[in-house]
Amino acid sequence: MKFSFMSFSCPEASLGEMLEYAKKYGYDGVEPRSQAQHNHGIELEASAKKRKEIKRMFEDSGIECACLATSLRYCFTDLTKRKEAIETTKAFIDLALDIGTKRIRVFGGIPDREISVEDAIKIVGECLGIAGEYAEKNKIFLCLETHDFFSRADVVSQTVKIAENPYVRINWDIMHPYTKGMAIKEAFDCVKDFVEHCHIHDGVYDAERNVKLVLMGEGEIPYKEALMLLEQINYQGYLSGEYIKAWEPDVVLPHDIKMLKAYLSR
Repeated sequence: MKFSFMSFSCPEASLGEMLEYAKKYGYDGVEPRSQAQHNHGIELEASAKKRKEIKRMFEDSGIECACLATSLRYCFTDLTKRKEAIETTKAFIDLALDIGTKRIRVFGGIPDREISVEDAIKIVGECLGIAGEYAEKNKIFLCLETHDFFSRADVVSQTVKIAENPYVRINWDIMHPYTKGMAIKEAFDCVKDFVEHCHIHDGVYDAERNVKLVLMGEGEIPYKEALMLLEQINYQGYLSGEYIKAWEPDVVLPHDIKMLKAYLSR
């Protein structure tokens, strides 16, 4: 397993500063979040010259672009909006190819009107199937996150199966299915054949099951179990810390990787 962190941990940092954080604390990669006004500059608007510079910065640093996290979502009942999302996905695939990353994180999204879970799964699965053709052509993985309306791991796995494409995979955000009441092993059994990327962040819950972020190891989510299960399938991807403006990077980054390595060494 490899370690990365999303730019939400340091949204004001330039790409160069992110790479320095990674080297300082022993991370293998970083995960830029596009479409969120972060300061790394990895956006669709980046020029061809800028994209080459970004790729060179990754190569020179020895730090990988673990994944390109986007705001892309597909659960629209409006066909025109779905087509627009697919075209934007293709543009992000081009960007991923240009900067040298193998993965894009996408969302199913919240349905734009009340529909059944089955209909939502069908809509998003079909969109990913279409976008997946372009992803497969360029050997870029589209990773659907367990998030929002698609937080349950069984819902995401059903959606990915509809796409029927080896380049349409799962970004297992380990917290979200757990928040929805799924045990770690239950969620893992749903994602294990498709997991390509993982997001990590610990938390504690109130009586209404609302979650508050805490530092890794200080919360209720059994990450040791999750990592042991991932080891059993020889998962070679990233564990990517996603702490949205929760602590200063010099607090969360060294703590996170220390705890994760401790879990893996036990």
